[in-house]
Amino acid sequence: MKITVLGSASGISMRGRGHTSVALESGNGLYVFDLGEPVGRELLARGLPVEHLKAAFVSHMHSDHAGGLFQFVKNLHLYHNHPDYLPQVEEFVLALPAEAVEAVKAFMIASYMFPERTNVKVNYVEITEGRCYEDENITVDAFGTSHFEGLKEYLAGRGDEKGPRGEAFGFEIRGEDRRVVYSGDLGGIDDIIGRAAGADLLLLEFGHLIPLEDNLRKLAGLGTRKIILTHIFPDYNEKTRELQETADAVLPGVVTVAEDGLVFGL
Repeated sequence: MKITVLGSASGISMRGRGHTSVALESGNGLYVFDLGEPVGRELLARGLPVEHLKAAFVSHMHSDHAGGLFQFVKNLHLYHNHPDYLPQVEEFVLALPAEAVEAVKAFMIASYMFPERTNVKVNYVEITEGRCYEDENITVDAFGTSHFEGLKEYLAGRGDEKGPRGEAFGFEIRGEDRRVVYSGDLGGIDDIIGRAAGADLLLLEFGHLIPLEDNLRKLAGLGTRKIILTHIFPDYNEKTRELQETADAVLPGVVTVAEDGLVFGL
């Protein structure tokens, strides 16, 4: 199993970092978790086997996690016009929060990506808590986070039955006798503690976990073998060394602060 960080920024575009996206390779499959822009470019730039794409997962619909979604699909469609040098994908699973599926389908049509005229078949899956994907290589279980908790009252007051409901998820991935936890965006560190215990790898967002040292202390003693800290808050974009020193003081040898292009093997 191999992990490649495609984008490690949080909610604001910044120099040197794309928005949130992580690729996972297992067996004969490629899987992408979150589709922050410019995910399509990064997949090619990092030399990943796009032709082996089986599924993509969006944790929630904030634009730093879903802003590259439509170009990602359009790329796969247009690659069929250049089979001599661009990867060919016939179909893949696109797993989205249940609240977003119909809106995404509508936007595909609004952007002239008519399903009957698109060269790649998109198999939509509505994410709810529990098993959302399984194939011969991996299983993926979704768990809810409290990322939108502060908006729940506002969302309820809008009276829009078809509008956003505040769905945000993390993912627990199992394959090759390994367990990887992808946090998505959190409301707080307590969202992830139960999942982090004993994990081979925790891909942990940093943007909502400030101060870092206080939150990392809550992970001490859980037996998490490796933590990759991503979703870097803008004030820390050029302070990777400072973040690393802070993490090492709490969990020595466990945490790596992500940069775009980081590759980690399990």
